[in-house]
Amino acid sequence: MLSQTDHPGLTGSEIDSLLQMVGVRQRKPGGNKRDSLYVTLYNVQVRQQAGNVMGGFIAKAMNPSRYAAQPARFDELRDQLNQFLVYYGYAVNEAGKLASGAKASSISEGAALAGRLQTELRRRGCHSELFRYCDEELIGRSLFHAMSEASKSIPARVRGITGLAGDGAALYDGVLGTNREHPAWSINAHESDSDISEHRGFKSLLVGIHGHFRNPRAHSSRIFNDEVLNDFYDAFSLSSYVHRRLDSMRRLTAPH
Repeated sequence: MLSQTDHPGLTGSEIDSLLQMVGVRQRKPGGNKRDSLYVTLYNVQVRQQAGNVMGGFIAKAMNPSRYAAQPARFDELRDQLNQFLVYYGYAVNEAGKLASGAKASSISEGAALAGRLQTELRRRGCHSELFRYCDEELIGRSLFHAMSEASKSIPARVRGITGLAGDGAALYDGVLGTNREHPAWSINAHESDSDISEHRGFKSLLVGIHGHFRNPRAHSSRIFNDEVLNDFYDAFSLSSYVHRRLDSMRRLTAPH
């Protein structure tokens, strides 16, 4: 993980510098940096009959001060390391320290313990309401069900705020109004033309999310769906935006 060729992997010079910090003068020559690092650390462990050098190398490599200007790189490396380390009962914590923890025995359990999805979503500032509705699905690392729950969290939140029943377009018509009916609730003062335009656009967004993200997932099998991770993050960002706007939703006075 640390010596992978692509970003966020360590460069050859970074690896050599870190090895010297743990008392290894020279990396075994030949091959790519991943293989040479593995052979170097393995030989030291065999010679010392202990794994201290491996733990020390990880601790030096994951010192947060090294990534002050690249915090995203630290998060990526930590996530990738933890996806591997959890199968051996270890994890790199937020301080960059190697710590013991629960040992995973399956792929889904490993993903859950590594916590990659939650880490990234929290880094992106996703609304807390999403974690209320989706935590169990995220722990199981089911993108399919997590996206489904995220879309269902929106009408559930609207029902909770307004006390009205229904779902989908029917719910949003009753709460946010139609071309013929004045809205009972709004995300803004609903006074100016700009307010009204924003309100109508927001309602269209809710109807669109329901049709695009929820209905196809409610009527299809998970096994035939391969959600793309970037799409997953973007979908959660969109749902998070909706929940932030719902935070300020207010009841309107009926027109005279």
